[in-house]
Amino acid sequence: MQFKHIHQPEFTLEFRAFHRSTLTLFPVYGFNASFVFEDTLDGVETSETNPARREDCEIDQWTGLLDQEEKKIFSNDIVEIFNNAGESVGLFIVRFINLQGRYVLDGLTPNTHSSRLTLYQKIRIVGNAHKNPELCRHEERHACPPAR
Repeated sequence: MQFKHIHQPEFTLEFRAFHRSTLTLFPVYGFNASFVFEDTLDGVETSETNPARREDCEIDQWTGLLDQEEKKIFSNDIVEIFNNAGESVGLFIVRFINLQGRYVLDGLTPNTHSSRLTLYQKIRIVGNAHKNPELCRHEERHACPPAR
C-alpha cells in the first residue's frame, strides 16, 4: 500500500450505532439513556430503528481520524496497519480506553500488540466488530466485544 498524507479534518463529535436485532449500522443524531436517534436527512422516522431503544444498540464514536481511503475511523472498526515499506503489520480493533482517555489499536493477529492510535499511521479500514466478527477470531485474548 502506498502511503499518502491524509489531511485530517477538524474534530467534531460524531457517533454511529449498531442495532443488534436488525444488524443495521446507522449514523446517530443523538442519544440518551433510553433512545438512540438515527441521523436522517429529512428528520422523519424512516426506518424501524428510529428511534431505537438504547439497550438494543452499541454506540461507536468517531476517533477524529481518517484512514488512507479518507473513511472515518470509529471505535470498534477493524483496521489493517502498514509499515513504512507498505507491508501489512496485522489487523487491529480500535478501542477507547477510559482510564487512559485515548484510542488504542488492540492487536487481533498473532504477534501483534496494543498501541496508541495516531494520525501518523498507515491505516485501512477492513471492517468492524459488529458486521465482521469473523475478523476478530484470530486470537481469543483479543476477541471482539460480544453482542449484548
